This record gives sequence, structure tokens and C-alpha cells, in this order.
Amino acid sequence: MIRSVTPGDLWRLRGKARNQVVFYDDTLLVQPHQPVWFAFRCFIAGNGRDRITTVYQERGVRAYVQAQGRSGRPEQDIIYASVLGGGSKTRRSDRDIWYRLLEHTVIEAGNHHVERLYAAIWNQQDEMREVFRQLGFQPYVRRYVLQLSGPDWDQGTRLAVMRTQSRRDSWAIHKLYGSVTPHVVQGHEMRTPRTWSLSVSQQWLQPRRQGWVLGADDDLEAYLHALSGPRAHVLTPLIVPAARESLPEILRFGLAQLHDDKPVYLLIAEYQSELLALAQNLGFQPIGEQTLLLKQTAVPARRLVLRPTFEPEPGLEPRVTVPSITVPREDTHAYVRTTAND
Repeated sequence: MIRSVTPGDLWRLRGKARNQVVFYDDTLLVQPHQPVWFAFRCFIAGNGRDRITTVYQERGVRAYVQAQGRSGRPEQDIIYASVLGGGSKTRRSDRDIWYRLLEHTVIEAGNHHVERLYAAIWNQQDEMREVFRQLGFQPYVRRYVLQLSGPDWDQGTRLAVMRTQSRRDSWAIHKLYGSVTPHVVQGHEMRTPRTWSLSVSQQWLQPRRQGWVLGADDDLEAYLHALSGPRAHVLTPLIVPAARESLPEILRFGLAQLHDDKPVYLLIAEYQSELLALAQNLGFQPIGEQTLLLKQTAVPARRLVLRPTFEPEPGLEPRVTVPSITVPREDTHAYVRTTAND
């Protein structure tokens, strides 16, 4: 049986899972995921566009899949999957259970008008990769995850002359993104200039976002985005090929804006793989590779209540009655009688 979360699930989630997977997107790299608190919010507000928790229950086995919505966009990220209890007595394998749960999550997301579902899979997670493949998730890009493991190896001191991102820079950043990112990736990510804008007010329990740009207002050379949370910082650069040699100065500038000793991660997409050597010279070391997956959902369309009034169903079209016109026949007998008198 697959259902929504109940109060009993909140207690069960506190136990140790026999198998669980956390899908580390940008947000989960900087703040820990709390399945119990996430499920509690789904129980209070219900499943919707902001978050979804689906539960599988059968013969002492419970499994959970959770999806987090993206602010202001019809999109969600699959962030957590776990199986509790059962052991060897379970009739279904963990992969079969996750397949059913994820299939239900896709349907649930479509019912709440979520158009796209994303997932970030580590390359060693072959079992989950096969489950997503069978569900129709398509890989569209790989990215490298690096962590700052030491000081600046080349001991450079130069910093890029960058300025803080402002509201007017959103279109210029989107233009830079379009010139660097392949069209296939752009078609899957569906970004707009508004996607790059930074919120003026910091939302409660949300990671802090910062951004810096380099270059003229309408022709940027580089953009550096920083996502900061209670666990770590994540830096994501976007640089034109002609200015890629300035990556060390750009990263030094970004590191100078972080005023704590939390771990720092660096995300580099495969279409910018030429930046890997420069980042490693600066002290960033690769810790893994991720494949980003996408699933398009089927969103139910709205039907007008008054549609039958204007568009009748087949076979029930109104018939228009054409009045018949009676043509008087000529009186032949009178005509013959008249001619006879003549």
C-alpha cells in the first residue's frame, strides 16, 4: 500500500533504516536533511508543490521517498529514499519498493502541477541509477564535486576585481549562461533571467545565496555563485573560455568573502572540465562525480465548466430545422376550361 505520511510514520522515521539514499543536490551539500522534520511538514500542510513524502507499507516494511520543491518554479528534486524493517522476509527487494514509490511520487507531483523532477546521482549508485532509468529519468549533464582540502598551493595573492551581483545583472548572467552552456543542458534546466536573481529578504531555514560578477554590465566574463548553510559552502563558477585562466583569482575572491572555517565545495560541470586542473592547483580535490537526471511529468489540464454549452459533444449537435416552402400548383382544369370557351 502506498499512501501519504501519518503520525505513526514520524516515529518510525526516527529508527535506523536498513537502506537509505540521500541525493545530494546543492542544498543538501550545505545543510543536513532531516527526514522526520520534512515528513512532519508534509503531514501538517499535506503533499503539494513545495514538498512530497510518499510511504510504502507492507508486512512490517515501510519505505519513504521525499521530494523538495524549488522556490517559484514548477520543479522538484528527489532528495531522500529509505527502507525500514522487513529484513529477509520481505517479498519485494528494495529496488522494487523504490520503483513503486518513485512512480507514485511522479504521479503525485504531476497532480500538483509540478512539470519537472530532478535527481542528482553519484556515479557509484548503480542500483538507483537503474531504477531512475526504468522510470524514464534522462541524464542530461555530469558534474564534478571538489572540496577545498588545503591552502592555496601556488601561494598566489591576487584577487579578481569582482562586484556584488545586483538586480540589473540578472539578464547579463543569463546571457553568459547561454553562451557557455550547451543547448541540450539549457533545454533541460529551463532557466530564465529571473532564475539568477537573489532574494532581498532571507527566508527562515533557507541557505544564504550570494553572487559576484566580473566584466562589463552587458558583457560579463565570469559569474561566481555561493550557497552557504550550517554545514558548508558551495561555489559554482560560470566563466567564458577566453577568461578561464582567471579562475584562481575568481575563487580566491570568493573564498575571501567566506568568514568561517566550514568546508567549501566547488561544482564544475563537464562542459567546463578545463577548469579542473586550475581548481586543483588552488587546493580543491575531486571527491566524486554526479549525474543529473530529469523526468518530465504529465500535468493535468483544466477543463472549462461551460465548455458543453459552447462545444457540444459528438452526436449531440443541435439540428437546425429548415422551413419548407409550399409552391402552389397550377389549376390545369381551369386552364383547359378557359381554352375551351375560346
